[in-house]
This record gives sequence, C-alpha cells and structure tokens, in this order.
Amino acid sequence: MVRSIHLALATLAVAASVAAQDRPTDQWLTNPVDDRTFEAYLEFFSYDEALPFNTEVVTAGEAEGLFEERLNFQSTPGMIVTARLYRPRRESSAQRGGVIFLHGGGPQAKDAPTSIQLSRLMARAGWTVLSIDYLHWGERNTGLLETFSEVEKHERLYNQPAAYLEFVTQTIKDVSRSYDFLVRERNADPSRIVLVGFSRGAQLSMIAGGAERRLAAVALLHGGHFDFFEDDHRAAACPANYIGRISPRPLLMINGVNDADYLPDTAVRPLQRLLQEPKRIIWTDAGHGFLSEDDRTALVDWLRSTVR
Repeated sequence: MVRSIHLALATLAVAASVAAQDRPTDQWLTNPVDDRTFEAYLEFFSYDEALPFNTEVVTAGEAEGLFEERLNFQSTPGMIVTARLYRPRRESSAQRGGVIFLHGGGPQAKDAPTSIQLSRLMARAGWTVLSIDYLHWGERNTGLLETFSEVEKHERLYNQPAAYLEFVTQTIKDVSRSYDFLVRERNADPSRIVLVGFSRGAQLSMIAGGAERRLAAVALLHGGHFDFFEDDHRAAACPANYIGRISPRPLLMINGVNDADYLPDTAVRPLQRLLQEPKRIIWTDAGHGFLSEDDRTALVDWLRSTVR
C-alpha cells in the first residue's frame, strides 16, 4: 500500500513539474564553492595508492571481435570493485588509451545492455575500456536497494545527504583506483585515460572529473545536476562544485531536449553555464537515455580528436 501511494504521488509530481519546470535547486548551482573549500573536499577522496589490487580474473575470452574480461580488484580496504574490461583483439606495441565507464541507475549496472554496447563501441575504436559497478549496484549489491525503483533509490540513497556523500566518496575513490588499475595492471597510457558517464554515471562523472586531475577528458551522456526526484545533497556531493573545474581538459555533454529525468531548463542548462573551454555541447531530440547512431558517432569522433 505504501509503495502504491508513493508511486501515485510520484506520478502526480511528474505531471505537475513537467508543466511548471519548477524543481528544487541549491545555491551552488549559481555560486559554486571557492578554491579553499574545494581543496578541502578533495581530502574526502584520498586513498592508499600502495594498496595491492589483488586482481581476480573471473572469465576471459573473445566476444564480438574484442577481448573481454570479467574481473575484480581491491579499491580501498574491504571494498572490491567488480568490472568488465574490453579491448581490441589485435595486439599493439603502443600503449592504448583507456576509458573508465560509469553506468546509469538500473540494477544491471555494468552488465546493462547500454553499458555493454557503449563499452564495446569505444573498445572497437581502439580504447581499453574498464566498466565498473558502483557500491550497492550489480555484483556489489549490498541489499540497500532491492527493487531499484526511482522511489526506492531516492528514499534510501539519493535524497539521504549523508549516505549519498558516502556513496559519492567511494565512487570517486573507485574511479581513481580504476585509473591506477588501467595503468599498472593493463598497460594503458596514463596521459590518455578518459572518463565517460551515462545518466547517473554522468552526474557522478562531473564530480570525479573535477576531483581526479589525471583524467585526460570527460564525457557526460544524459546527466545533470538533480534528476527528477532528487531534492537534496551536500556541497561536497554537488556536481555544480566540480564541473567547472574539469577545464582545461576537454569536456563533452550530450543531452536530450525531451529528457524528463534530467530536465533541460532546471538540471542541465544551469550546469552548462558553469563550463569552461574546451567544451562541446550536443542537444538532441531524444528523451532520457536514448543515444542515436549520430550520438554514438559523435562520442567516438570526440574521443579520437581530443585525446589522440
């Protein structure tokens, strides 16, 4: 009964808000924190670089013309990242560039069709792609989320400021350890490692891209400041305090003008006003999460042109 009431309220909220485009916001979207405060936030994301990875390759083999692995590695003490790695089957004497891919909010995480398709697309373009599960998602499911409905995700995590900050902090550490893993365990070129995020992964990538300065570039696919049901987060977990700091590294944003999850006028365009050059912004006629063939081509072309 409670869930039915929540769903009914959510449906009413959608109808009302789509009409008014009136969504919660915060002060950081118009006034990001200063340099001193930002530097303090970076302490949240520090980790032990000497910690062994203890890599476990679960499966390895060829699929659709690529070499693929399912593997685990230690990120921080007691935290094991579950991942899929994709790379071109052909051998190369040169170091390949790397991509760290952050998935959307669905329960399949790195194993979702969109995650697999985008990872294979980038691997076929010549990159070594590491697609990771977040804490609480995929093979790292802790039981915090059971149904992965929008109501549940927001009630238990996204709109719980302390819990969400802890989740964001671990995710950014996982991104940094993924960078280390690609370089030290899979011989990726440390100067050519890119972060690509999709949906919730794009929102997290705004933070990781600003915090992890070793990344060569950042691509944000259908992400924004708040998603539709999101109404609160702490300053250290707010993408508005990080996205402008991705510069001078290249940034790509692809968003849909009909996105009903990250609303263009309230969740996306205000963030875009914080961007610095070099940047490329692409708007499509799509709704949330739909990437056309043109969008996929634009992503690959951008990767090739910005991180040679």
